[in-house]
Amino acid sequence: MTCQESEQYIQEFVDDRLTGDALEAFLWHIGSCKSCYNEMETSYLLKEALARLEDGTSFDLHSELKEKISIMEQYIKWHNLAAVCRRLILTVAGLLVVVEMMYLYLYYF
Repeated sequence: MTCQESEQYIQEFVDDRLTGDALEAFLWHIGSCKSCYNEMETSYLLKEALARLEDGTSFDLHSELKEKISIMEQYIKWHNLAAVCRRLILTVAGLLVVVEMMYLYLYYF
């Protein structure tokens, strides 16, 4: 992912609307690009600080952002595991169809 692409995803990430492969690529990019991380951090801090000031609640936004990134990384791990399981199930189902077709072919012909 390029910095330009990353910038397009910052607001989606801050608003918890970024998922799947785009989330994984975004997290990888901000993990390796300090400039994009700083831009994302600034957007997150502004949004959350304004919301919290209106509510009057106390906050530690830097810690919360690190926790959010950690949770999203765990989400990516589970997302990737689910994708592998789906592929495995489809492969097994395909193999069963092939075995069934071979059986029917041998039995009826």
